[in-house]
Amino acid sequence: MPFQIMTDTSSGMPKSLREKYRIDYYQMGIVVNEKEYLANLDYEEFSREEMYGWVKDPNIKVRTSLVSNQEFVTKTEKYLKKGMDILYIACSSALSGTRSVFELTKQELMEKYPDRKIVSIDSCRAEMALGLLVVDAAKLRDEGKSFDEVAKWVEEHKQYYHETGSVDTLKYLKAYGRVSGAAAFFADTFNIKPIIMFDVNGCNYTFKKVHGEKKALAECFNYIKDNITEETDVIYIGETMPNPAKEYFRKRINEELHIPTEEYIISPIVGICCGPGMYGCWFKGKLVTADSKNE
Repeated sequence: MPFQIMTDTSSGMPKSLREKYRIDYYQMGIVVNEKEYLANLDYEEFSREEMYGWVKDPNIKVRTSLVSNQEFVTKTEKYLKKGMDILYIACSSALSGTRSVFELTKQELMEKYPDRKIVSIDSCRAEMALGLLVVDAAKLRDEGKSFDEVAKWVEEHKQYYHETGSVDTLKYLKAYGRVSGAAAFFADTFNIKPIIMFDVNGCNYTFKKVHGEKKALAECFNYIKDNITEETDVIYIGETMPNPAKEYFRKRINEELHIPTEEYIISPIVGICCGPGMYGCWFKGKLVTADSKNE
C-alpha cells in the first residue's frame, strides 16, 4: 500500500531533498504584529533578510504559531483522497505542540477515511536531525519497506540523530522563554556561549558553556568528532544568517574527519526563537543517551 511521509517546517529540510525523496511538510506559521504568514521552508512569503529584520526590530512583535487544523486537513486529504496512508514524523513534542494538534485533527480525518492509516511519531528532534531521520525513512519506503516497518524503524532509530551548535546572544531565547532573564544577562555580559545538543527527551540541552566564540566552535567540533560513526555519511551545516562558523565547520569536517558536508538555511521557526546569529551541525551518529531531566 503506498504511503506519504510528512514532516513539518521545523525539519529545515531543503527543497532538493524534499523533491528527491517525495517528502511533503506541514507549514507552521509566524505572526508579525498580528499579521500571519506561513513559515515556508523556501521563504516564499518573505525573505530571510526581511524576517530577521523583524526579529531584530524592538518595535515589531514576532511570534511563531503551530500548524493550523486547516493546514493539517488540506495537506493530509491531498494524499488520503489518492488512497495513500500518512506517516507524519513530527517536531519534538518537547519543543512544539504541533503533534498534539495533529492528533486531534487525525480523529476527524479517520472518521472520513476509516480505511486509511494516519500515524504520527514524536521525532524528539528538529532541524536537520529531524530532516535526516525523515530522509532515511523515505529511503526505506522507496526500498519497499511497509508502512509499519518504516514507522517501527523511526521509533527505534530516532535517538541516533544529533545536533550541536550555539548562538551569538541569548536574548532571543530569553524572549521566547527558553532561558531565564538572569541567565541571558550574565551569558551575554561575560561572552558565555552555550553548547547545545538534543537529549533523549527531544529537549535542546545546554551540556556545556564556554567563554568566547572560538571555544564554542571548537567544542561543537569536538562533539561531532566524539559522536560520529562509520554510518555518518554527511553532516549538515546550518546558519540563520551568513556566519563564518559555516566555513570553520566545513573546513575541519572535510579535512580532519573526511566526511562530506551540505549547507542549508535554518528554518524560520527555529531561527525566530534562536536569532540571526545561530549556527549548528546535524548528523546521524552514536546513540544519544544524555537526559537533561537527570542533570
